[in-house]
Amino acid sequence: MSDKSKVETTGHQWDDDEGYPLKEYNNPLPKWWLYTFYATIVWAVVYWFFYPTWPMVDDYTRGLLGWSMHKQLDEEMAEAQVQQKPFNDRLEQMSLADITRDPQLQQYAISGGKAIFGDNCAPCHGSGGVGSLAGGFPVLVDDDWLISGTIEGIQETIQTGHTAMMPAHQTEFGGAFTASQVDDLAAYVLSLSGREGDKEAQARGGVLFKGDAGCVGCHGDNGKGSAKDTSGGSPMEKTIGAPNLTDGIWLYGGDAAAVRLSIAKGRSGRMPAWRVGSEGLNRKLSPLAVKQVAVYVHSLGGGQ
Repeated sequence: MSDKSKVETTGHQWDDDEGYPLKEYNNPLPKWWLYTFYATIVWAVVYWFFYPTWPMVDDYTRGLLGWSMHKQLDEEMAEAQVQQKPFNDRLEQMSLADITRDPQLQQYAISGGKAIFGDNCAPCHGSGGVGSLAGGFPVLVDDDWLISGTIEGIQETIQTGHTAMMPAHQTEFGGAFTASQVDDLAAYVLSLSGREGDKEAQARGGVLFKGDAGCVGCHGDNGKGSAKDTSGGSPMEKTIGAPNLTDGIWLYGGDAAAVRLSIAKGRSGRMPAWRVGSEGLNRKLSPLAVKQVAVYVHSLGGGQ
């Protein structure tokens, strides 16, 4: 048996009550571990000299190599722009219709448009254009469009934006109708999408809808919205942006309470203009970026 008394100790000893001394042994770390540790110290010292290391008041030390993450990013971005320039030049020169007929260029536009959409449009329209639970932000993946679902119409909406207002109808909120009349209007609006309800209330609401309430001026003679319907037998101006009330697709909720609230208090919505030079948001999109987003949104599945 080995003599444990010859094992190196730290010199620290505890004596217990029964006379068995407790000694603290000194077990050195493996040499390979120590050498590795020393190597990291040497590497750190070398790094201090060659790379950005020490923060200063308004800057940082550059190092002998003059390298920095910011400089590398700028170089990589510049290189990417050089590689993208031939595609961007073609996108700028070609019409939207021609882009959709060129699979390679269309895919390039979609890839760029998706990134731009994610940075600027997704906070309202949701990731991938699926809409927002908050309400009031249209879904872009279906075929229900307030203005136009053509690729040219989508581009125009992105460029110029759109402001829409549903006026309040109940007297308590600045309108001209009583609560019971608003109830009748809500009953009629719900009936347009096939909902069952009080037939007499629906009939009274229909008279208001087509008469004093003036709803046909925005939603059309048949409640199909300004993009699809007529008003007084004449085609409507699509830029009104009034929704279709017959398809069961709702911006602010389609239950009876939500529909009644929309009629009673009114609604307002705003799609900001993204064209450079327009007022509003500080972030603006170049004509090329607008075109890419239009191609991407149109590709989501709901484009006309």
